[in-house]
Amino acid sequence: MARKKDEYNYFDEFIKGAEIVVESSKLLKGALEKYDLKTVEAEISKVHKLENDADKIIHDMRNYLIKDFLPPIDREDIVILGHRLDDIEDYIDEILINFNILNIESVREDAFEFVNLLIEASEAVKKALENFKNFKKVEPIKENVIAINILEDKGDRLYEKVMKKLYSEEKNAIEIIKWTTIYDCFENAIDACENIADEMADVIMKNS
Repeated sequence: MARKKDEYNYFDEFIKGAEIVVESSKLLKGALEKYDLKTVEAEISKVHKLENDADKIIHDMRNYLIKDFLPPIDREDIVILGHRLDDIEDYIDEILINFNILNIESVREDAFEFVNLLIEASEAVKKALENFKNFKKVEPIKENVIAINILEDKGDRLYEKVMKKLYSEEKNAIEIIKWTTIYDCFENAIDACENIADEMADVIMKNS
């Protein structure tokens, strides 16, 4: 039976979630560009509001899934994709929270390399989910997944570079601990982008 046009659409909701992820990553960049420890809590509130918006999308999706007789893909896949998308948003939120908790006084240039890469990866996830709406057309999605995998690999290389620099140049042990935590958060966020891409790849393989 064909679905009505106004019926709940999982794919559209995934795209809405990805749009929030992109907005959050750009908001994070803006917060770092004008970084001030005295006002960082206000920036955290902005990102946290977006996180709550993303959580609501996933919450509503699960509620609809419970009563949906015939979802377009496996229920488990919908749940996992929701989790993976939520992970990205959570890690972005965690980055700025850690700037506050760790009393980071100024932003290292390496952090801007990370946030620019995170924005690129977030936008790639959004593009992949836009194509995922037509998951029977596998080639565009495969190309998106490969692009995200390449960005994640760039993230790994960047992480190796900045960590080596941190441990070879920084003499203050407390600063090393602080920035190791920050860089770990950035890497986790970029890894989370690859995780949802890999999940999309699994779904199209099962449905092709």
